[in-house]
Amino acid sequence: MRRHVEPKAHAARPPPMMPKRIMSVVKTALILALLAVAASAAPPTTCGAKDDYGKALCAYQRRNFIEAEAAFRAILDKGERDATAIRSMYFLARTDMKLGRFEEAAPLLIRIYSLDPGFYGAWNCDFLLGECRKAMGKD
Repeated sequence: MRRHVEPKAHAARPPPMMPKRIMSVVKTALILALLAVAASAAPPTTCGAKDDYGKALCAYQRRNFIEAEAAFRAILDKGERDATAIRSMYFLARTDMKLGRFEEAAPLLIRIYSLDPGFYGAWNCDFLLGECRKAMGKD
């Protein structure tokens, strides 16, 4: 006597599983491989620059915000009003935001608008100013 089997009854069975021990070894190997790739990543492309702005930007990209803040502030303290100064002011504001100093970043972004409205719009400073205001509880 034959048993009646529903069509595609085998599809309801779960797929065969690999033993847990093998899966933990595979996971560990994958994590180690990803860590090795991250550790061997090339430094940011700006880190070869010899000028003050390039060095400050390299510190920012390496997430060394204290050094970046000092370097961007030193550029601004020179009092020049060129493109490098505007970009330094922008990254000083971003650095202050990274350090949680939104009260210091907001006036810098407003100053960028007063100096160069085109830069302010092109570099999305309006969004950053909104983030500062939100963090300060003003919006």
